Amino acid sequence: MYLSHYQLNKEPFSISPDPQFLWLSEKHQRAFETLKEGILERDGCVMLAGDIGTGKTTLIKRLVKLDDVAAIFVTINDPDLNALDFFNMLASEFQMGRQFAGKDEFIASFKHFLLNAFSSYKKVLIIIDEAQRLNPEILQEIVGLSHLQMAGRKLLKVFFVGQLEFNAMLMRAENRGVLQDITAHYYLEPLSEQETKLYIVHRLKMAGARRQMFTSEAVKEIFSLSKGYPRLINVICDSALRNGYNAGLSRIDAKVIQQCRPDFPVESGPDEGLEKENLVAGVEATIEARQHQIAEAAPQTYRGFIMLAAAIVIVGLVLWVLLW
Repeated sequence: MYLSHYQLNKEPFSISPDPQFLWLSEKHQRAFETLKEGILERDGCVMLAGDIGTGKTTLIKRLVKLDDVAAIFVTINDPDLNALDFFNMLASEFQMGRQFAGKDEFIASFKHFLLNAFSSYKKVLIIIDEAQRLNPEILQEIVGLSHLQMAGRKLLKVFFVGQLEFNAMLMRAENRGVLQDITAHYYLEPLSEQETKLYIVHRLKMAGARRQMFTSEAVKEIFSLSKGYPRLINVICDSALRNGYNAGLSRIDAKVIQQCRPDFPVESGPDEGLEKENLVAGVEATIEARQHQIAEAAPQTYRGFIMLAAAIVIVGLVLWVLLW
């Protein structure tokens, strides 16, 4: 192991989640605040999209630790899961104490469960990870559950987490109704070069490092190779520290990082980047248009109420005059 060689207390770049190493960039913090607002203050579904390794799981783990959110984290591993199996999975996760033979039976018990949580001032959140793997049937059932309500307030929050393929799913004609239920969306982008540097410094510090072990040129190479994806940064830095240890080096320079290059994927082309931008823009434009429609409808509803009330008053006055 290289820990004693670099005078570290633990591995700084393990890909296993560790709360001690949590570091949120500015864009991660913005994503967190957007999603928190969507979950705590808005009805409807919330969505987080991003490529593999951008830090979506980090945000989820922080989100579910909020004191005022009771969250169930459901990972969809089987894209061919049928509705009843999904309902029974939820029953197990929510510790409802039984299995169900049909949808109606589950919905009745689940609504009772949600009402109990509502009466105790608890929010219930289902987080669907790997949302791009959902089949159309389960996607529709999940949104249907999010419509359960009492006294005009929805009882369940749904948080979709997925790769950009989920954006593409929502843009299909058969899923436009689902997209209308998304009230908050954030696309998580990779780190910038400066954020990559800060990320590396933070993780080394948390591991007990007393000095910077990567030269400025090495950090530039890491960013160039990783494109700012935190998971890939971890893999590259860990590999570089091992190579440096084997070579007896105390600091990692650009040459060591370059030796790692053949082991990692090449940069995506411009067409792929344009496709991502279009997928993100399409979903966000739909959500903004829906919110604008809601904002316009509210004053109209209010004016309609006033006109109705005025009409009732006028009719009352006329009747009063005639009877008098």
